[in-house]
Amino acid sequence: MKHLLRIVPVLMCAALLLPASADAAKRKTTKKKDDTKEVKVEEVGILQNDDVRVVQKMKYVKAGNHEIGFLLSAQPWDAYTGGAMLGFDLTLNATENIGVEIMVQGGYGWANGHYRDVSHLGTNIGGELTGLAADARRQIAGGSVNVVWSPIYAKLAWGSQAVVHFDIYGTLGAHGYLNQQLDVEPKFGANYGPSIGLGMKFFLSEKVALKFDVRDHISLEVRKYTGKFTARNNFQVGLGLAFYLGQKK
Repeated sequence: MKHLLRIVPVLMCAALLLPASADAAKRKTTKKKDDTKEVKVEEVGILQNDDVRVVQKMKYVKAGNHEIGFLLSAQPWDAYTGGAMLGFDLTLNATENIGVEIMVQGGYGWANGHYRDVSHLGTNIGGELTGLAADARRQIAGGSVNVVWSPIYAKLAWGSQAVVHFDIYGTLGAHGYLNQQLDVEPKFGANYGPSIGLGMKFFLSEKVALKFDVRDHISLEVRKYTGKFTARNNFQVGLGLAFYLGQKK
């Protein structure tokens, strides 16, 4: 009996300790829950199209940085006349991509080598007369209003010496000009129509850019002799400078 009384407390202690030991063992062997936070795309951020200019470290900002400039143009592809025009323009840059351009031009035109004598009436205008003289006109003055779209701003490494920043743009708008016929009766007239162009600006500094520009001032007109309505191309190729007025943002 005495032995039984001694054994009972030992058994009771063993009964109490065994579940605790089992739980401890269970805790040691249980896999730890992976509480790693899932990284969402929204938290990292998505590169938008507008951020490309930031990634490129855009040095020459146009938004709010309005410009004035001049453009010296020639007409190398006209069928019967050549000419030179000097234009002055103001461009209001609402954003980096979109601006509004107002341009005025003045100059003079002359008969080129394709202005042939088919009537044998002489050379009283400084060139040879042709039966198509009514369609040969020199431009005197003109003006245009255009939307300027600049989708491309880029950099070009020029060897190991310098990095050239440039901007490619397109123009679309309306153009009108005063002209003079190259015939026996040099009458004045006016023509108008849509204008489309493509150009490139090379930034020389934060205030000045060199620009190369090609435009087609399309003339909507009725031929004098045939009476046919036609759209005549008037291509101009120009070289000039743009000066920026605003402050860099």
